[in-house]
Amino acid sequence: MTLDVFLESDEGFDREEVERALARNGVPADATVTTADGGEASVSLDDDGSVIEIESLTPEVAQIMFDVARTARLAILPADGTPTALVAGEAAVPNELKPVQVDSAAELFESLRRSEELRGARSA
Repeated sequence: MTLDVFLESDEGFDREEVERALARNGVPADATVTTADGGEASVSLDDDGSVIEIESLTPEVAQIMFDVARTARLAILPADGTPTALVAGEAAVPNELKPVQVDSAAELFESLRRSEELRGARSA
């Protein structure tokens, strides 16, 4: 089972900024990435945000997501049924969601592991 994660902002989405942040991490837009630690995720972009379908969550996958979200000022919205948005740095969060600050990729990894448990997905 995958965990879908949305990266978006209530103040707009800068696709070029996201593509630059992904490229700095060696990830092309609209591709599947496999990390050295066994992580796997599919990344897709549109004009409103990014969707990351995590097949196997690992610290390296979380690091890429943390870097992209922080750089592009996007909220991290795991599709886990909770009304929360994970925030790495500054991001405009939709009013109906509670912002939860994550100060490192390690914190994001742990938050996403909890989301996986809620959804019944698996980590590497």
